[in-house]
Amino acid sequence: MIIKRFGFSKITKGEYPTPLLLKCGEDVRFEEDYFYFLDKKIKRPLLYTPDIEQREIKIDENVYLIPNAFTLLKNSKKFVDYTISIREKYGWDKLFYIPGVRANLYPILFYLGYDIFDDCLSKIECYELWGKAECGEDTANEIFNLMIRAVRDGRLREFVEGIPDNKSQEMLRYLDYKYFEVQEKFYPIWKESLNAVTLQSLYRPDVRRWIERLKKRYFPPSYARYLLLLPCSARKPYSLSRSHRMIRENVKSTMHEVIITSPLGLVPRELEMFYPAQNYDIPTIGFWYEEEKKMIHDLLTWYLEKFEYGGIVSYLPENMKFLKDILDNFQVIQIWGEDLKKLREETEKINYRISKKEALKENIRSLARFQFSCCDSLIDNAKIVGRYPRIDIVGTNGRIFGFDPKRGMLTLTKISAEELKKKGKYVVEIDDFYPEGDVFA
Repeated sequence: MIIKRFGFSKITKGEYPTPLLLKCGEDVRFEEDYFYFLDKKIKRPLLYTPDIEQREIKIDENVYLIPNAFTLLKNSKKFVDYTISIREKYGWDKLFYIPGVRANLYPILFYLGYDIFDDCLSKIECYELWGKAECGEDTANEIFNLMIRAVRDGRLREFVEGIPDNKSQEMLRYLDYKYFEVQEKFYPIWKESLNAVTLQSLYRPDVRRWIERLKKRYFPPSYARYLLLLPCSARKPYSLSRSHRMIRENVKSTMHEVIITSPLGLVPRELEMFYPAQNYDIPTIGFWYEEEKKMIHDLLTWYLEKFEYGGIVSYLPENMKFLKDILDNFQVIQIWGEDLKKLREETEKINYRISKKEALKENIRSLARFQFSCCDSLIDNAKIVGRYPRIDIVGTNGRIFGFDPKRGMLTLTKISAEELKKKGKYVVEIDDFYPEGDVFA
């Protein structure tokens, strides 16, 4: 039984509680021409040569042994391609045993979806997370325990990103580059925190999901006639930070606020609580890497080309002047530094206001589009009950949505669930049984 997932990796309980580290010579062993796996005799000898077609070995209905891994791992791209292909062949819930691999590869292999490992190679050669090392007792166990703790804490991605091993990073980069769509189906929709610890964080599935949703689903609220571009803040959500409170005190018109940040690129104010906008953290020293600059520059260019505003004001720090060319192209009023007086003056000139109540309703409509890609008609005649963020969205026939401040997401009711079902969105089909738990990933 699967009790926890993180992307392709999973923790299971039952006959084979995984992830599982087998002891060579005890849990796994050879006798005569046969291989024994936890006292199960595999009724075919393991006499494959490395160059023949890969053949997975079925241990039982739920466990497959993946032979020739040592040879396959010589080519990281082919190994990742092969891994995805056998998962699509056998299913994502089967357990894969990958024998004879280096201990420092356990985390990336677990991240790729392998479940069972052994310490056979570690008995011959010792490895720490950064590669080959002087032999010490229980090195394989130490790495394995760190890996388990990382997945339980929801930090497996950060753990894998931080491993200073070329083979691990090759596989991670290629997986992100080629298989985002496959990963995205399994990747968490929410967790307590997202720590963007390396540049590879720009390509992690939940960051890519954010950007893809912006491009495919996002549309600004109807009141968004004037745009205000702002920097991020260390505190999340941004509106609770001291810097953003000061900014908002000096904004004298109704502006549609969009925050520019890394690794998410752009965060419209009405989405600032939606995962991972209020959950991410990133090291900040006032310096931007070229990859970050390009990502932000490209995303802002897309945004300003797609959505038309009657006027745009930017209030950004000096270290973001790499955006000056695009701001010039769109005739943006530019305020560099922390000139709150000028911000007040420029927004006062715009002289456009709508009520907070109207803005909140349109923000909820924008959020529903971003989260579910639907539900405009449900919100047309709805009203907001409560004080933000503890609100309900109520229509003529009853409660349509709740709002979960912790996740920054709308919660479904019978009315909104029926709307999703009618449109064929987020529907899970199950066999003929009464579900006692949550059938959604």
